[in-house]
Amino acid sequence: MSDGASRAGSRADDLGMTKPSNAAPRSGRRRSLNGLTIQLAAVALTFLLVALLVASSSYAAFVATTDNTADTVTSGGVALSDNDSGSAMFASEGPLTPGNNLSRCIDVTYTGTVNPGPVYLYSAGVTGDAGTYFNLTVEVGPDTADAFGNCSSFSATSTLYTGTIAAFQSSKNSYATGISTWDPAASGETRTFRFTVSVANDQNAQNRTTNFGFTWETRSA
Repeated sequence: MSDGASRAGSRADDLGMTKPSNAAPRSGRRRSLNGLTIQLAAVALTFLLVALLVASSSYAAFVATTDNTADTVTSGGVALSDNDSGSAMFASEGPLTPGNNLSRCIDVTYTGTVNPGPVYLYSAGVTGDAGTYFNLTVEVGPDTADAFGNCSSFSATSTLYTGTIAAFQSSKNSYATGISTWDPAASGETRTFRFTVSVANDQNAQNRTTNFGFTWETRSA
């Protein structure tokens, strides 16, 4: 290098025209400081918003309420009862002979809490094949003071069925096919039913036995 170039370079250094060797690190530090400043500003803004929300909720508008909380509903129900105390009307009765009738009475009472539909009577089932040899008559009347099974005070207002026990089972074996007996108007209403059984005047009816029963059913109107 010539003396002239050396002197020019020396003058440039004296005038501060050469780039400092630590310029790049200073620029990186400035970017780091700017990022930190932004983060701090974001945190400060978040705290400010939270403070505003708390202040708003602390100073809400006037509030008033009213309520109705003591409400209760109860469902009603339909129910029937009778006075048999679990005993059969015809408890191994016999031996029957043609011309001799056997009658038994039972009280049925509506005990539900809602207005029901009509009370239907139908067969509770028949066992054995002898039902064709036994005749059955069913009548209904007002409530009597007679004990279960006793028909001393019974007075029929309607005959509901006349035929054989077997025919009653085959034709009246469900609510849908049952006989409408009466339509209770209120709880506690009672009807008395008289069932009369006789044996057919048929040589083939000798030494026959059949088992049978009855069901009363009502449903809500």
